[in-house]
Amino acid sequence: MQIIENLGLKILELPTDAGKGLDLTAFEAALSRHPVKACLFASCFSNPLGAALSEADKRRVLAILAEKGVPLIEDDVYGDLHFTGNRPKPYMALGGEADVIYCASLSKTLAPGYRIGWVVSHRHIHQLVELKLAMTLSGVTLAQMAVADYLSRGGYDQHLRRLRRIFSGNITKMSQAIAHYFPDGTRISRPQGGFVLWVEMPEGYRGRDLFADALKRGICISPGDVFSAADRFENCIRISCGHRWGDHIAGAVKALGGLIQR
Repeated sequence: MQIIENLGLKILELPTDAGKGLDLTAFEAALSRHPVKACLFASCFSNPLGAALSEADKRRVLAILAEKGVPLIEDDVYGDLHFTGNRPKPYMALGGEADVIYCASLSKTLAPGYRIGWVVSHRHIHQLVELKLAMTLSGVTLAQMAVADYLSRGGYDQHLRRLRRIFSGNITKMSQAIAHYFPDGTRISRPQGGFVLWVEMPEGYRGRDLFADALKRGICISPGDVFSAADRFENCIRISCGHRWGDHIAGAVKALGGLIQR
């Protein structure tokens, strides 16, 4: 959001269901009311809700964008972390006339510190290459060579299967612990991929206060208002389930519940 604001652009927030994803009626209305320059959407399992549009709804999004002449910047960093069935198709793979700039990375599945990603665009690739050259010159060659060697050995798919099992188990255990220790009326998202949970506490509880108290005890969460350009979601928090579940994580969730209830 900081980058967008630094470019002098305004962010439009759209209603999103934690299960079904983007509200398409609100999306189409926003495009009709505002001079939208581009849309930035996650392919699936968006952060922080973990929501995923159906393939049919993605095709409708693409048709609307093509009609309005608005490009889509697609972020597909979580697509490989689906828990059931086949990998969800990204917008880029669904065809149509929409202008899609596809972005993906290994930062959520393999090595966050390597900062290795890629972009695909049918219409803007030359401009993107020029911007990349101007801003960072090139990526880290040694890290790219190491990842290329690893991928060539055929172990990545096995790694992903293991990672999905771990994250799915973590999500389940974290959800159960939150339901046990947090106040009655707390609502928890049910993502089918990724590794984050969106937690909505009852009215009157402030995620920002819980964040500050938790940080003093070495517990890291994200207050809900950092995911809004309009300071909304004050009673919400996002919790990462990316670390292997154990007594230390269970104890941290119990401590969070104690901080809320005190």
